[in-house]
Amino acid sequence: MTTVEANHRAAIHQVERQVLHTAMCRPSSIADMPLQPGHFGNEAHGQLWELIRSMDAGGKPVDAVTISDVADRMGSPRLSELAMLIGVDRDLYPSSQPAYQASILLAAWRDREALAIARELQEGAQARQEDAVDAAIQRLMTLHTADRSYEHTSQSALDAAVAQAMEAQRNGGKLIGVSTGIFDLDEALGGFHDSDLIIVGARPAMGKTGFLLGATAAGAKGGAVGLISGEQPADQVGLRWLAAGSGVNVGRLRAGKFRHDDVGSLLHAAEQYGALPVRIHDRPSPDITEVVREARRWKHQLGIRALYVDYLQRIEIASMSRAPKHQQVGSITRSLKNLARDLRIPVVALAQVNREADGERPQMKHLADSSEIEKEADQIMMLWRDLSNPQAERTAAEINVVKNRHGNIGVVPVTWHGGSTSYVNRSAADELGEVA
Repeated sequence: MTTVEANHRAAIHQVERQVLHTAMCRPSSIADMPLQPGHFGNEAHGQLWELIRSMDAGGKPVDAVTISDVADRMGSPRLSELAMLIGVDRDLYPSSQPAYQASILLAAWRDREALAIARELQEGAQARQEDAVDAAIQRLMTLHTADRSYEHTSQSALDAAVAQAMEAQRNGGKLIGVSTGIFDLDEALGGFHDSDLIIVGARPAMGKTGFLLGATAAGAKGGAVGLISGEQPADQVGLRWLAAGSGVNVGRLRAGKFRHDDVGSLLHAAEQYGALPVRIHDRPSPDITEVVREARRWKHQLGIRALYVDYLQRIEIASMSRAPKHQQVGSITRSLKNLARDLRIPVVALAQVNREADGERPQMKHLADSSEIEKEADQIMMLWRDLSNPQAERTAAEINVVKNRHGNIGVVPVTWHGGSTSYVNRSAADELGEVA
């Protein structure tokens, strides 16, 4: 250990003692220090902090004498002695900036964790232990959220709400959330919002993937996004974007039957969509732990602003492989919701609709394994085209907002382009769809 490292370790050791002294002398400061026992470099310091926290939470005094007495009765004479030494140390004093002192310890803990994870990564890679490497990467991705506080006052919540409203006003009513790719839907919902789980349901052949890929491309125009494509490989995703960007029928593209005149528009579409900052993970039926890991990695490396998932029931969960499907879907849905909140991004996931909805507009009850989806989702939308009626206009389509925690529900009429398998705004001559 170098002299600099030794001095740094000694300084952190002293800050830990300062934090403990402050907590025992000024219990009101404990709420300002969001520390866990593991954040202390000295194990005994961490144990003392845990005792102080638990006694304070129980409404008991946390002065040095009381803490020492409790530790002694617990059969921890060393902890009892440590409490007295730190509590009456005349070289220590109650800090006037407890939150700052705590931030120093969090930064030191993060440095120690990063070094430990780096060693684990190296050892796992050398031993070719994929699970160990995955676990180390996931730990690394969660380091940046360690100091996040989940406790707020009513005033801080209202201050944040006012700031959000004022920002919307300064933008002159412009879109605040991540664009859906459809102007009418953006107008109705304000786009996809941070920390929200958005479910888009439909029967097969309704164009769910086309909708999601359009939304993915629209979101990427404002910054990096991630796409979990559990149903289609990346080259098929690219093919759909080529069709959407060039106007060339996706069937003719797949069969190689496009015209020579189409080459220019195809190259332009390839350049346009290729420049979008989209990361695609296309492992078939990925496990939810893999989805979470990739999203965290993308957030850490790229700062993704949204995650798109194709599709919910395609995701697996190895730890519950023998559980009923509805329980698996429920756990996966909760994981996606927690991911949205943790990364503070919208997570947009497609979902299958039961056969019962054939020939009619699907509702929430038609979502496959729907009970947990209904509870966890912030917004649920259903795509619908009347395929059973031969008299219906083939391009007429609807996006039915059946759940919206942030506002009203209702139908947004849109247009379906079968050639490019995409949903777009209605023609400019039509009245804009509103959510009533």
